[in-house]
Amino acid sequence: MLLDLREILDLPGGKIPFDFEMDMSMFRFEGVKEFLTPVSVSGQVENRAGMLTLEARLTCELTCVCARCLKEFPKHLALRTYCFLAEELQDEDNVDIYILDHGCADLDEIAGTAFVLSMEQRFLCSEDCRGLCPKCGKDLNDGPCDCKDEGDPRLAVLGQLLEKED
Repeated sequence: MLLDLREILDLPGGKIPFDFEMDMSMFRFEGVKEFLTPVSVSGQVENRAGMLTLEARLTCELTCVCARCLKEFPKHLALRTYCFLAEELQDEDNVDIYILDHGCADLDEIAGTAFVLSMEQRFLCSEDCRGLCPKCGKDLNDGPCDCKDEGDPRLAVLGQLLEKED
């Protein structure tokens, strides 16, 4: 979505709101099974003393797969993004500045980049998820399994020494 900002380029205090949806289902993210809703993007661009600032809120509903126990769970994702817009780049080191194209901002690029960069590396159904037993595969959130804890195999020699003393 292109947002025409020419009417506020020279108008300090000028604001232009926006509200649209982005389809991110063509992207594949680790741990995301499906997007239940499109990504809703709303916010505004404001001319603050000659500098254009964009503030936006992105929200969507996902079905995720827990990285520890592999159960599916719903997740509400909400994030905020903030960046500057300019007609030409004067500080090439600042990555938070987007260049306008003939007075228009490409909101799909800005919001899409913010969404991808803020996506979690892995999803957990809960912070205290215990995961699966590495031997039998039982979900440890449902209770302990019957597997015997043999300890670290690198320390087996020390265990043999302790057995000899008994």
